[in-house]
This record gives sequence, structure tokens and C-alpha cells, in this order.
Amino acid sequence: MEKGSLGVVEHHEDEFTKMILSWSLDDILNEDLYKNKVQSIPLTFESEEHYFGSFVYPLLEEARSELASSMEIMHRAPFADMLSFNESTSDENRVYDVIVGPWKKQYSKRGRDDYDTLPGDLFLLVDGKPESVSDLKCVGRTWALAMVKSKEDGSTSIRVKTAQPIEFQDGMLAVFLMNVTSQKRIWNSLHVHRNLDIIKEIIYPDFKVKENCNICSFGYDNILSPKFDPHLLLNLNESQKTAVREALCKTQCCHTSSVEQIWGPPGTGKTLTVGVLLFILLQMKQRTLTCAPTNVATLQLASRMLSLVRESSKTTIACGDSFCSVGDLLLFGSKERLEVGTEIEEIHLEHRVKRIAECLGPVTGWKHCIRSMIDLLENCVSEYYSFIENEFMKDKQLRNENEDKRTMLEIKSFSAFVQERFNSLAPSLRRCILTFCTHIPRNFMGESIFQNMISLLDNISSLESLLFHKNLVSEELEDLFNLKPSQDDFVKSREMSSMGSIRAMSLSVLRTLQISLEGLALPCFSNKYAIKQFCFQSASVIFCTTSSSYKLHAVNMEPLNILVIDEAAQLKEAESTIPLQLPGMKHAILIGDERQLPAMVNSNVCIESGFGRSLFDRLSFLGHSKHLLNVQYRMHPSISCFPNLKFYQKQILDAQNVLSESFGKRYLSGPMFGSYSFINVIGGKEERDDDGRSRRNMVEVSIVIKIVKNLYRAWQDSQKKLTIGVVSPYAAQVASIQEKLAHKYEKLDGFSVKVKSIDGFQGGEEDIIILSTVRSNIHGSLGFISSPQRTNVALTRARHCLWILGNERTLTNSESIWKDLVSDARKRHCFFDADADECLKMTIIGTKKKLEQLDDLVNGNSVLFEHAKWKVCDCIVTKLYHYAVSCIVLHVC
Repeated sequence: MEKGSLGVVEHHEDEFTKMILSWSLDDILNEDLYKNKVQSIPLTFESEEHYFGSFVYPLLEEARSELASSMEIMHRAPFADMLSFNESTSDENRVYDVIVGPWKKQYSKRGRDDYDTLPGDLFLLVDGKPESVSDLKCVGRTWALAMVKSKEDGSTSIRVKTAQPIEFQDGMLAVFLMNVTSQKRIWNSLHVHRNLDIIKEIIYPDFKVKENCNICSFGYDNILSPKFDPHLLLNLNESQKTAVREALCKTQCCHTSSVEQIWGPPGTGKTLTVGVLLFILLQMKQRTLTCAPTNVATLQLASRMLSLVRESSKTTIACGDSFCSVGDLLLFGSKERLEVGTEIEEIHLEHRVKRIAECLGPVTGWKHCIRSMIDLLENCVSEYYSFIENEFMKDKQLRNENEDKRTMLEIKSFSAFVQERFNSLAPSLRRCILTFCTHIPRNFMGESIFQNMISLLDNISSLESLLFHKNLVSEELEDLFNLKPSQDDFVKSREMSSMGSIRAMSLSVLRTLQISLEGLALPCFSNKYAIKQFCFQSASVIFCTTSSSYKLHAVNMEPLNILVIDEAAQLKEAESTIPLQLPGMKHAILIGDERQLPAMVNSNVCIESGFGRSLFDRLSFLGHSKHLLNVQYRMHPSISCFPNLKFYQKQILDAQNVLSESFGKRYLSGPMFGSYSFINVIGGKEERDDDGRSRRNMVEVSIVIKIVKNLYRAWQDSQKKLTIGVVSPYAAQVASIQEKLAHKYEKLDGFSVKVKSIDGFQGGEEDIIILSTVRSNIHGSLGFISSPQRTNVALTRARHCLWILGNERTLTNSESIWKDLVSDARKRHCFFDADADECLKMTIIGTKKKLEQLDDLVNGNSVLFEHAKWKVCDCIVTKLYHYAVSCIVLHVC
């Protein structure tokens, strides 16, 4: 990024920071603060300014709403004591250097949380731990919002920015509220307009799909040959092949920009299709950025691509070891948040920079390693006699110092000396060469350098084998190494002749590599920034989250020209403007399904404005063509039947694997536990959690626990691998079920249970899904679970069995898609009353009875407390109640 452009970015970023920090408490809690400024985001736009401007106030309103939500639950937030607070020497006003103590969390069993400070974190600096927002309104309280500007690695020193001067007081705390880095990046993207090639194609009212460029006449066949491996498409069905072909053809046009859409309903092989598409782009040497809205989705994509590369280009060397050249792939982002494991760290930026830096260093680097090995192969005889001379000198000195003691000097043989030297040099040289072959793209090095490196690795293995042969004769080895490599042919011994040949070849390759590598534009080992730039520049396919792609604006490299966004329907359109404006970006390929979950939006004002709508969804609504992947490989037909009808108008076909008789598995006996069931739970009671922000249904919790226990018993008999997913729309229900399971099934080999919210399960699949709907009321009130997109995700996670727990009356009265689901279950004879199963019946009766007794016990107006001389505190009653409920569920189950 040019200096002038960087200054503009910093100005807008600072403007956003000042605006957030200037909010008063009333501003933060005021749901109408931006209501009159947030307008409905249109489907088409009059200009680039109109387009970018449409997202500005919704972005601010969403940030305000998220901050208000964070403040409402700040009693649960990580907090730390402020140990010191000093005005920074920075030129900027109201910037402070703060030292904090260990971060703690009030309700954490460990007394602290895993929270670690990051730039962009918003803190509440306050004189004492607030339990609620009303605490901050008390007269005399001191508090202020502060944003983290920077933090030294491994340090508790933090630099923060505030809106007004702060006077430090003893006992002040820093309370974490939220991180606004993503919002800042979107804000800058909306204000600093860069490359608008793709943006101009998607905003105007006369937007229409350009099927083909008027100038280009690319056909699928001629753009791929001869670089393309046709076997890649063998595992794709026709709809997947068509999507890949069309997307590839559009990316070849250099005259106009394009946006292609691949529509991937659940289980239709979207990840496989994207992986093949990216692999072909890699083979075609196209510089591609691959993004996804979340770390999980980004890691999944990168893992899939890495697997394809490993399968296609593994190199095996003489010793039997193998490696794969993955320098063309680069994943960047926080290692902790991405959860980068050993299986994918080879393509992670931090790991790559560390490994390459080792190979460029003065002691551990390739120059030293090659020079030392050449020296050994050429001059080891003279080195040996120098070594002996030194040993004699040491021995003589030792004798002089110990006149009464006689010592016997043992001289190491020549072969032992060479073996020892080889063992000290070969591992470092081998590591350097393997690092280069693995982490530096072959097209950067050139094929001849790459092949010379393979030859060197083979030669090192051969030398090692010969030098450590049991029949090695030290004198013959010394005679051989006394000769120049060109004279090796005169050695009569067959073994020595082989050694001489390998020695000569090794020296030749070492010298060639020494010259070749000197000619490469490798970065300086001491400049980590230059090594990072090198990694970005040399990679062909880069992976990161959409938000993190903002960092690429500051990387000096050859432009990326193709953008691939996976899970594009989960991405706010405002956020997609970040990678769309990267320098040189010409074509975009969006992969997603707008009939699954959209981006999360907190503010009701923003929901109504359409701020959560994705570019994928908007273009689909406008009639932009989508390549539908129309064969599903995940779900038993009885599971796929309803979502296929309701969400995809029967456009999705069941693949042969799910139609086979063996795919219909039975894990528990009885008709209720077939491939698909709606289990009607009568007598359940929905209730709010401690914070009143989520809901749970303890009768459904008891049923879930009982079913999982029964599955575990059945699994113990069969020992066949089984994965179970327990899904619910509500975080409180998820937490309750997790608490009752108590990690019991976490470390079993072949039996796993995952408990997540519906939102947390998007993209996942398990053998069995147990779906707890929670809601049980006479009004048919469902709240946010009535969302068709959320329902679609919930119903499409199971492979073999989907069992839905719900209250028939509540769901039927809701006049939502759940009414149709219950009706469909009845028609297909998949509707069952929970108490028709004797085991579940006893669980329900036991839970209800205990809960009714508990309700009476904790009721302050109960006859039990009629003559009490003390009053029962509501908050204590609530906590006792929830603790008792937990005990009841565990006891009943």
C-alpha cells in the first residue's frame, strides 16, 4: 500500500475509533440512536458512493447493538486489575500505557479464563467490578471506554486509546467487552475505495449476467490443456463438473470482470467441488485468494486443498522418506483461533516463516550447510590430521599438568572421525533442503534446482549407508578421500568405487546448488517482514478469513486476480467488499446456499434494513445464474425428503450411496428410533436461563440424556463406530445438556457425542442427530427458531438417523414451517408420542414430578414459608433452583 493510501486508511480507522469511544452509556443503550439514519439497503444502486454509503450507518448501529449486549452480560466478562496507568509518549492524545494483572472470570472454576488481549478489544475501565449496567449509573462511579491499540507479545503492558482523559485510581479494573477489529476493517473498506472492477459489475440497476465476453472465445477444453489432470474430474458428478467448468472459463477473460455463483445445498459435495476448482486454478498458475467468513470454514477449505496437493505430488527419496511441495499454498491468521494442528501447519504463515528463516541463517542456513559438507567431502583427510595434532597437543598438556599420572591417548580412526562429522552435518543439510523443497514453490526455484535437491537428498542417504556399512575399512576410506574425485575410478575395491562415485556426484550437485541458490531472490534471514512478503509473493493460493484479507492490502506482491469465497451466503455484503477491492482482483467465485443460515446480526434495526444479507443472496434475488449442485450424498432419503421439498422444490437427487439398503442403519430398537422421527414431548416446560437471555426445557434435556445413554449401551455391544450430534437452537439448552453429559463420552474410541447450537453445527454432519426444539407453550410462540434457514440447517446434519424432540401443539400453532414438518411426519407415519416408549415415559414422569416438587419448594409464597420469620431472596432462590434442576435430571436419567 502506498504511503498516501495508508494515511487515508489510518484517518478513517481513527475516525471509527473516536466515534465508538465517544458514545455515552445512554448512546450505547439507545436502540433508536441510528434508527432514523439506517435505511433499507436496496437490491441495486445508483453509484459506487450510494453502494458503499448504504452500509455505513447499519455498521455503526450493529456495533452499538453488540456493545450494548456485551455490557448487559459484563458481570460474566474477563476482567483484570489495573496495576499502573500512565500517559503514553505517543504523539496522539489520550493514549495510555496500562499494565494489568492476570485475567480472571467471575464464574470460571479455574478463577481465570483463556482470554488474551488483542488489538481492537474494547475495555471498560472502571473503579470496581460492575454487576450490571445500572451499577455504572451510580453517582460517583468512574468509568470509560478504551480501545486496545497495541500489545507487546508475552507482556501484560497494553496501549489503549480513550475519548476523554482518565485519572487513575487504586482498585480500578479493565473489563473486556468485545473486539471491533472486523467492524474497523469493514468501515475502512467502505471509505477507502480501491479496486472497483468487480464492484462495478454488481451494483447497477441494469446489472445482468454476461454469459460470455464479446472478445474472448474461451472453451473449457482449450483453457485446461496441457496443464490440467483430467482425472481430477472423475470423482465429480455432472452438476459439479459443470459448475467447475463454467467458473474456470469466466476466470480466463482479461477484458471484463465476472462473478460466478455455485449453489451448494447440504450434502451435495460443495467442499469437494471447491477443492477441485482450486486445485485446477493452482495447476493453471492462477493467483487466487480463498476466503470464508469463519476460521472453521477457512481451515476446512485449506485442509481439503492440502490433501489434494499431497495426493498428487508426493516425492519419495532414496531413504524411503517422502515429502510434498506445498509452497504454493499459504494459510494466514491467528494460529490459536484457527486451531492450526500439525496436519496443516506446513502451509501456515508463522510456521513457514520460522522454517525458512532457519534455512537462511548464518549458522543453521543452507550456505553454511552446503559449504561444510563440501569441505568434509573434499578436505576430511587434512581435517582428520589436524584433529589428531590437536589431540596430541591436548594430551601433552594434560601429561605436563599431571606428571604423576600416566594417560593413554586413544586416537579415533579416520572412519569414526568421518562418521562423526557426517552425523553432525547431514541432518542440518537434509533439513534445509527438505524445507526448501516443501516451503518454496517449484516454479520459483525452477525445475532444475528442485531436481538437484532431490538428487542431493538421495546422495546423502547413499553416503550415509556406505559410511556406516559394517564392512567399512578405515584405511581404504582414507585412501579414497585422499584422492581428488576425478581419480576415484582408479580405486580397485568395489565398495570404495561406489563410495567414490557417490562422493563425486554429491560434490558436483553441492557446487551446482551453491551457485543456483545464490542466484535466487531469497530474503534476508534477519528480516522477518521480508520473509513474510516472500511467502505471500511466492504462493499461488492464499487462504484466510474474509476479514483477515484486509491485511493483504498492505502486502507488496504480484496482485491476486481471482477471489473464491466459500460459505458466501453467511457473509454480510459489507464485509465482502474487503477482498473484492484487493489490487488486481478481476473475478469472483461465490459458493454458498442462501437457504441456510445467513450472517448473524444483533440489531433489530439492522435486521430490518437487510444488513445481514449476503452478496450471494442479493445476486440470487436479482436472477444472477447459479450452478446448482443437485446430488446429495449425506442423508438417508427419509431425512432429505422434507427439506428437499420445502427448501429446494425437489431439485436435489439422492445419490446411490444413500439409496442403498445398507445406508438405513438402526441403532435402537422400536419404530420410534428409525431413520426419521418426530417425537412429541408433552409436559415439557420452557424456561429462561439465569440471565434471561436464552431458553431451556429440562424434560427434553432428560430425554436427550436417556437416549444417549441407551445408544451408549447399544454401542458397547456392537463396538461399531458411531457419532452423535445433539443440536438445539438455544445456548441455554446446549449448556444444560453439556453439563449433564459431563464429558462422559469425550475420550471413547469409536463413540462420540457433540453438543452444539444449530448455528454452531452449520457445515457439520453426524451419524445420528437428536434435535431438541425446546419451545413448549400454548401460544405457538417460537421466536427465532421459526427461521426457515435455521430450520433447514437443523434438519440436514444427520446421515442415518434424525430424531426431533418437540411439542406438537406449540409447533403446530406457530403457523411456521414447523407446522408443515409435524404434518409431514404424521403423513409419513414418522410421528410418535414420547411416552409411547416405556423408558422415555418413566424419564418424563420422574423429571416432571421432581420439578413440580422443586417449584413448590422454592416458591416464596409456598405454605412451607408461611410462618417463616425471614424472607427468601429471589436471586438465591433462582441459583438454588437451577442447581437442584441439574441434580434432578442427573438422578432421573
